[in-house]
Amino acid sequence: MNDIYELAPSMRLLIAMHNISSVDPVTAKSLDELRIASGMSEQELQNAVRELLSYGYVESKGTAYYLSRLGICVIRSIYT
Repeated sequence: MNDIYELAPSMRLLIAMHNISSVDPVTAKSLDELRIASGMSEQELQNAVRELLSYGYVESKGTAYYLSRLGICVIRSIYT
């Protein structure tokens, strides 16, 4: 049975990115840094990044990733 309170991988990654302050191009993090911060497997992380990019919640700078303004708004909404 699944835990009804378990977060989707993309939401876990969004929260992890916020927690490590990956919020602009200067603080963008590599996939390795995101994998360590989120505790996700490589495949799970790649899928979550792809999903968040498609929603516009995450942006990339080369091979590094950071929360977009929209992604920051989504994160802020879960804390208010």
